[in-house]
Amino acid sequence: MGIRRLSDSEHLRIVAIIQARMGSTRLPGKVLKPIAGRPLLWHIVHRLRKSSLIEDVAIATTTNPLDDAIVEFGRQNGVTVIRGPEDNVLRRFALAAEATDADIIVRVSSDAPFLDAGFIDHLLTAMIAQGGGYVLMEDGAVTAHEGVDPFSRTALDKLMMDAAADPVAREHVTGYFKLHPDFVPIARAGAYPELAREGGRLTVDTPDDLTFIEAVHGRMTAKAGEASLADILLLLEREPALRSINAHVKQKELAAKAGGLALIRCDGGGRFGYGHVKRMVALARALRDREGVGSVFAVNGSEDACEPIRRAGFAATLLNGESLENMIETHAPDMLLCDYREGPSRRELAELALRVRLSAVIDDGSDRRLVTDLAYYPPVPQAFDLDWHGARCAPRIGWEWSLLGASQTANARPQPGRSTLLVSMGGSDPFELTLRCARALAKLEPTFRARFVIGPGMAERERIARQIVQLRSNFETIEGAEDLAPEFARADVALCAFGVTAYELAAFGVPSLYLCLTEDHAQSASAFEKAGMGLSLGVAEAASDDIIARSVSKLLGDSTRRREMRAAGLMTIDGQGPARIAADLARELTARRAGMRAA
Repeated sequence: MGIRRLSDSEHLRIVAIIQARMGSTRLPGKVLKPIAGRPLLWHIVHRLRKSSLIEDVAIATTTNPLDDAIVEFGRQNGVTVIRGPEDNVLRRFALAAEATDADIIVRVSSDAPFLDAGFIDHLLTAMIAQGGGYVLMEDGAVTAHEGVDPFSRTALDKLMMDAAADPVAREHVTGYFKLHPDFVPIARAGAYPELAREGGRLTVDTPDDLTFIEAVHGRMTAKAGEASLADILLLLEREPALRSINAHVKQKELAAKAGGLALIRCDGGGRFGYGHVKRMVALARALRDREGVGSVFAVNGSEDACEPIRRAGFAATLLNGESLENMIETHAPDMLLCDYREGPSRRELAELALRVRLSAVIDDGSDRRLVTDLAYYPPVPQAFDLDWHGARCAPRIGWEWSLLGASQTANARPQPGRSTLLVSMGGSDPFELTLRCARALAKLEPTFRARFVIGPGMAERERIARQIVQLRSNFETIEGAEDLAPEFARADVALCAFGVTAYELAAFGVPSLYLCLTEDHAQSASAFEKAGMGLSLGVAEAASDDIIARSVSKLLGDSTRRREMRAAGLMTIDGQGPARIAADLARELTARRAGMRAA
C-alpha cells in the first residue's frame, strides 16, 4: 500500500500531524514547557511551517481534560486540534487524517524541537517519487534528524484494517512498519549531506533533556526558532561536554517487553519441506510483536530452512551435533515449543520439559505430547482419536488453533477474466508432483492460466520450471517467492499437496483440491472436505492424471461451487491462529510465574 498514481490535475495533500498530550510519564506537560521563551509545541509548528511541501499542520491529542491546554494552544496559534482516545495513538491519527483530508501524513513527535524543513521535504520527495507507503533512509545513510515519519494515507488505512489490535501500531503507529518491513512498500531516501552525522540525543523526555536544550540555545545566543539543526551539530562537535547534561537518558523501546524467551524446535528443509518453519516463524512473530516474548530456533533438517527464520529476525541453530539440552542450558528459555515429525523420545522430552516453565507441541499425534503442558490441533479426525488418559497435557482442538505460515491480509477476490489455477506441491516436492500435475493439466484446453510454485528445496528446480513452461503457453512458474499471500489472493482455484498450504488457502477463501502424500494427510484432508473448503483427491500415488485433470476442469467450470467453498474457508479459518496461540501461551506463562495454572 503506497501512493496511488495521480493525473496531472490532481495533487497530494500533505499534512503534518503532531501527536501531543500533557500526560507524559517522564515529564508531565512537556509539550508546553518553555524553550527560549516559547512552548515546545510552538518550536515544532514554527519549523514545520517552513516546509515547501506540507500544506497544513494539525495536532492529534486526547479527550483527557488535561489536554484542554493543547486545544487552547491550537486556538491561539491557528493550528487545528483533533481529539481521540487516550490509549490509542493510531486511532487519533486516523481521526486527524480524516479531519484534514490528508493523502500523506507526516507523523511528528512532540519531543523534537529541532526539526529541519529541508530534510522533511527530502523524505517526502523520495517517498512520492518511489510510490512508497513509508520512507526510511537508505541502508548506511546516517542522519542526526529525528522525530518525523512520513507515510501514506493508504498505509494508515492498512494499519487500521490489519494491525489495529497490535500494541506497537496502537502506541507508536509507524513503529509497526519498522518491525514489519513487508507490511507496506518502503521507499528509501538518500543521504542528506547537511545532517549526515550522528546527532546524539536531541529530544525532550525528561527534565535533564529540557536543561540540555535550554543550554544549547543559551550557548548559541539564539532566539526561539532561529537555531538550525546543522548549526547545533557544529556546536556540539566543538563543545561535546554539553552532551553530558542528558547523556544518561535512554530512549524508550518501541514495545515494552514483558520478558520471556521461547525455544522453538522444528523440522525444515529437504525431505521435511518448509511448512513447519513457516508456521513457527508466524508464531514467533506473534509472540514477539504481541506478547513481548522472544524466540530462538533449533532446526532439524537443512541449512536453507534457517534462512527464512533469520530473515524474520530470529536466531536459528541447525541441530548438527548441537543438542536441545545444550541450547536450554545456554539460553535458559521460559518455553519449549515443538513442531516436528522427528524429535526427542517421550522420555527425553519429559526431561527437557522439566527444565522450562512451559512446554507445548503443535499437531503432534505421538505419545510425546502426553508429557507437555499444551498441545494445539485443528479438528481433524486424528486429533479426536487421541487418548489423553493420564496425561498432564491440556489439548486445544479446533479450527481457531490452525497455525498458518502466510501473512493473511485483506481477502482479495480473484480478478475478472481468465481463471487462475495455483499449483503448489510444497517447498521441496520430493515426489515431483509439480511436474506430474503440469503434464496432467496439459491435456486440458488452455482456457485458464496455471501458475506453478517452484519451491526453494526442489531438486532440479530449474529443469522442472523449464519443462513446465514448455508444455503449454498458459503455464507460468513462480520462483523465489518468500510469501505466497499475493498469489493466494489472486487464485480462483488451487491444486496443492495437503499440508500447511491447505490451511493458508482456506483462510484466503481459495477453493482447493488436495493431493495427499500419506494416508494421514488424506484423513486430515477429509476434515477440510467435510467443512466444504475443498475436495480431496486422495493419496497422490493412487490418483490418476486423468482424475487430477478432470477435477480441476470441473471445479474451474463450477462458479457456484467455488463461491460456496470460498465462503466456507473464510468462515472456518480466520487466519488468527498464530496470535491466538501466542496469547494462550503468554497467558499460561504468566500464570505459572504467578504460581498458578491458567484455566
